[in-house]
Amino acid sequence: MYQNGKNKALDLNRTPEMITKGMLLAAGLGTRLRPLTDAVPKPMLRVGNRPLIDFALNTLARGGVKDVMINLHHLSEQIRTHVGDGNRYGLHISYSFEPTILGTGGGMKRCETFFGDAPFILMNADTLIAIDLSHVIAQFCAKGGDGLMVVRRLAPAETYKPVSISADGWLTGIGAGEHFYAGAQVCTKRLLDTLPEARPSCLIKDGLQPILAAGGRIGTFLHIGHWNDVGTPERYELAKRQDWLSNFVDSDRTPKVTDG
Repeated sequence: MYQNGKNKALDLNRTPEMITKGMLLAAGLGTRLRPLTDAVPKPMLRVGNRPLIDFALNTLARGGVKDVMINLHHLSEQIRTHVGDGNRYGLHISYSFEPTILGTGGGMKRCETFFGDAPFILMNADTLIAIDLSHVIAQFCAKGGDGLMVVRRLAPAETYKPVSISADGWLTGIGAGEHFYAGAQVCTKRLLDTLPEARPSCLIKDGLQPILAAGGRIGTFLHIGHWNDVGTPERYELAKRQDWLSNFVDSDRTPKVTDG
């Protein structure tokens, strides 16, 4: 696996500049953070003086992405009003409103004409991940395959869905293993073609697993920097006590936790 840009011997067959489109998943209800998310969509919860979605948008922009699709559902106007056209992030933003939530796969499938045939970056709009996407893109360009998943090692007390990885860094299965999906990946046309039409679907169950079952190859990128899915009230409180604003761009540095 390729760790945070430390491998200096990449022989790129494709240039990172090829990946200029991305998508943020921002349509969820944020049920685990209720009642906070009854009035505010989870991507708009604040850490320091910024909503979570700002960190994701800035990460995409620093990684060379130019055009971003954001899917919306719950309290969508708050996100649309805050993000606007994306100019202040150096991005061009498009929106896909889902009257009925289409899931992690269906939301992408609905926007497949936006991506065309080119690979793109997919991120959760509400996950804090200190990562330089140019390294992720470089790994995908060097390794090829049908996509690339950013993963982290499972800690003993963590209960995220595990994934298994071969010694040379290919995803081999989902449901068992020592790593988990960290909420960012490079997606390809094959994934979009695999997802079902016109219905809600799951990125993992309806996309990645069928690709693996058919002999496809999904690479992995081991993320060792700081990460927080802000998935519980406790993890949100931790995020608020971490110095994300000064440390966010450094993927190898854990933000300092302040007292209180």
